[in-house]
Amino acid sequence: MSYLLRCRAAVHIRSPIWHQSTRFKSTLTSYSGSVVNNKSYRVLFFGETPYSLEVLKALNDWRLSDNTMIDSISVVCPKSIWTGLKRRVLVRESLVDTFAKENTLGSSWVNNNNEMQSWSIPEGWPKFDIAVVAGCRWRLPKSLENKFSEGVVSVHPSLLPKHRGPTPVISAMLSDSRETGVTVCEYSFDRVDSGNILAQLPYTIEKGYTREDVLRDLGYLGGKLLVKSIENIDHLKKHAVRQNMYEANYSRYYDNDDEVRVIWETMGADEIVKLNEAFHGKRATHTIFRKKDIMAKVFLYDMHVADKSTEPLDAEFLKYPPGSIFYKRKVPYLEVPCIDGKRLHITRLGREGRPIMTGLQYVNGYLRLSGALRFLSYPVEPVKPTPKFQYPPGYVKPTLMDVYSPAESQELLAVSKKVKASDRNKIKQLIESMCDE
Repeated sequence: MSYLLRCRAAVHIRSPIWHQSTRFKSTLTSYSGSVVNNKSYRVLFFGETPYSLEVLKALNDWRLSDNTMIDSISVVCPKSIWTGLKRRVLVRESLVDTFAKENTLGSSWVNNNNEMQSWSIPEGWPKFDIAVVAGCRWRLPKSLENKFSEGVVSVHPSLLPKHRGPTPVISAMLSDSRETGVTVCEYSFDRVDSGNILAQLPYTIEKGYTREDVLRDLGYLGGKLLVKSIENIDHLKKHAVRQNMYEANYSRYYDNDDEVRVIWETMGADEIVKLNEAFHGKRATHTIFRKKDIMAKVFLYDMHVADKSTEPLDAEFLKYPPGSIFYKRKVPYLEVPCIDGKRLHITRLGREGRPIMTGLQYVNGYLRLSGALRFLSYPVEPVKPTPKFQYPPGYVKPTLMDVYSPAESQELLAVSKKVKASDRNKIKQLIESMCDE
């Protein structure tokens, strides 16, 4: 089932969870009723990401429907940048800006935090009733605090007060819990994502989903929840719930390459895949590839943990250090063993500054002998030999019996015995010679 159909099913089958406060405690209750008012709103929307676009689409679809309460939508977002002769080369596209132009929505451009802090509603624009913030990395200026009769609402991709801040989805995906959600809350001009909660909808991150998949789903759900929230805005404000500060935690801004570096000495296959999925589309996980005097950073774009039913490209892969690169002609992936005994299948990768390649293209360009080279965690000086792999203290190397059933292990051992002894010695000698260089 596509993500769109799955999200639609979630919205129609599962009623949103609304916060209702009592005198003694706050409780979560399923609210399926409707307290729709008859007002008409002029909306000012702030956003810039694909997540913002999904929320804006839902809001615009409601504007065009028969039972709409939206009179108009205006957008504040970054501007698409074009260059070249007659401005035909797109340097950076702003998805929200493009959507606004296609749907004839009023737009104003803000490209950095300084511009946002000095921004004000342009002359000639109408007086807005409500402002919506979704996926906007810049704080709104204090001067806008009292400009909207219905206030400012935020559509945040987490179940607040969990994962406040700029990267809530990355934080949720890197945590052990796969539960997150979307929150519609009052916007706070004083503290990040700390406004009173109006409505929430939970969401479970499915296995194999990347950060982009999750944000797309949460954007769709957040847009639907926003529409319901605006329909019932008076009721929800009356029953808004203050966030529990003791349960709050913050996501942080990731700007260091080491945060997405693959450390073969400590990271298992599942941890590497989780890291790749959490940063997918934002930062690519990377490793180091060395071939003689070539020392290059290699970005790993698409990968997955190999299923046990998939036959290894080398039956003796556990004898090689983690990070070793195996391949076979006409096989569209590279196979890399990890320290936990599992195997990674890397399908798309690329050297820094070079085009993205499939595993087979990478083999044709850089590899000559399966198992002879390995990825490194950190670069080494070209004049020095590649250091031997350093296993963690107390590490016990897994065997085939640890990874496979006894029958599967015997079958793989039988396959490995068919490999010529001369071929095995050739690989061993090549690895030793590279370590000595």
